[in-house]
Amino acid sequence: MGRTALDSRRLDAPNPPGEPNPPGEPGRRKYASQMMRDRRHRILTEAQRLLDEEGVEGFTIRELSRRANVAQRTLYNVFGSKEDIVASAIDEHFAELTERLPAPPPTVRLDEHLRRIAVVAQATVSLRRYATAMVGVFFSPTVDRRIYDSLYRISQGSSGGWVERAEQAKLLMKLAPVARERLKNLLVNVSYANVTDWAAGRIEDREFVTRAQLNFLVSIRTFLRPKHRAEADALLSRLLGDD
Repeated sequence: MGRTALDSRRLDAPNPPGEPNPPGEPGRRKYASQMMRDRRHRILTEAQRLLDEEGVEGFTIRELSRRANVAQRTLYNVFGSKEDIVASAIDEHFAELTERLPAPPPTVRLDEHLRRIAVVAQATVSLRRYATAMVGVFFSPTVDRRIYDSLYRISQGSSGGWVERAEQAKLLMKLAPVARERLKNLLVNVSYANVTDWAAGRIEDREFVTRAQLNFLVSIRTFLRPKHRAEADALLSRLLGDD
């Protein structure tokens, strides 16, 4: 993803300090930069639509070039590769989604985070085709690492950094770095496994939301400080008995 981020900075970068616009061309660089940003946004918008319709396997640079009315060479110059375009489109799609969602709760209380999980799951329900395409890619043994990393960040980002904040608030036990990463990886994997069951039609929308909450509680229970486990057990019992 480093190359994509570099391209984003290059497209959006202002003139270096002390470097004026060329004589007789006031504002030309600013205008060109805005044009580049608009073009990049148009490309990624079309890339998102193409992913939604065809998935990653059916995504081609040729078709994106046609839809965005941009030369294929330009796409490679701006983004670097097909995989970088797909990863950038996924990142931007998620950024636009999170802008429409309420901010993560300021505390790490379990009941508040469960409500956050429900909000994110309900938003996912509205993106069935896109979500279906993404989970198929996430669990593919041949997925490009850049695309996998984008999907991984999306799942972690939806939690608002809960694991780290819960450690600081002493809700979770103090974790060694390797244990922390394992817990975060577990949360990401069970989240996408739940999306897979839902996307395949094995569970209904409401059950999908409930399982997202259950999976979170089951995954973190062992890592909770003892005084918080009773609260987690009560929430689990409530969810398991929910009709």
